[in-house]
Amino acid sequence: MNDEPLEELHLHRVLVAVDGSASAELALSVALTAALRDHAAITLITVVPDLLGDSGRWVVGAADPVILQEQADAEAQRVLRDTVERIPHDIPVTTVLRRGKPGPEIVAQARDQHYDALLLGARGLGRVGAMMGSVSGYVLHHADTAVFVAHPPRA
Repeated sequence: MNDEPLEELHLHRVLVAVDGSASAELALSVALTAALRDHAAITLITVVPDLLGDSGRWVVGAADPVILQEQADAEAQRVLRDTVERIPHDIPVTTVLRRGKPGPEIVAQARDQHYDALLLGARGLGRVGAMMGSVSGYVLHHADTAVFVAHPPRA
């Protein structure tokens, strides 16, 4: 057993994955607490599927992948914009929209920049619903920085 006293954790730059889910909201609340206490800067990230990456597979009669991508991007931008509007104006906030698979894209963003911590929800929203839990698992196993996964209490 370690007899060293515990040190308080200070977060100055945090990356928060947002998607509008209850667990992402809890992760955002933790980031806000850190921001208010430690004057931390927050980067919000949301990831949309890359619907154009497989554009060669488009089938006649199917929905236009360009339109679907534009709709997905617009919805993600709306989530980011709505989230920023709810954060106090004295907290520095940046936003990042990435395309691809959520887990790898969140980890890539964390590697591209230096963050003290990465916060995300245990389960997200979206078309892949049940698989979103695997996003937090992926991030936990592949990120090079501290990861905090928020899981809201059951109602």
